[in-house]
Amino acid sequence: MLSTSDRARAIAAQRFRALGDETRLLLLEILVDGERTVADLMSLTGLGQSLVSHHLGALRDGGLVATRRDGRWIFYSTSAQALQAAKLALYELEPLGRSDA
Repeated sequence: MLSTSDRARAIAAQRFRALGDETRLLLLEILVDGERTVADLMSLTGLGQSLVSHHLGALRDGGLVATRRDGRWIFYSTSAQALQAAKLALYELEPLGRSDA
């Protein structure tokens, strides 16, 4: 069984893998302004449906985006809590790189 710190590290690694792609970062940049559908994201990026859906799946698996269904539409938005946790994970690593530490 994973300890709490091992689990947190595994979640952070999954989030950073999701963030390690330029297209995913572009989608997150767009979603910061508000929720969007796949069709909206296709229109804004010029990418095809399968590629947008693939990248959204990776972001969703990393917990970085949330979904909301309204009829037949699924709206995607950023998960502020997950993005904050990713920032915190980086902040906690910062002292490791200091030469005076």
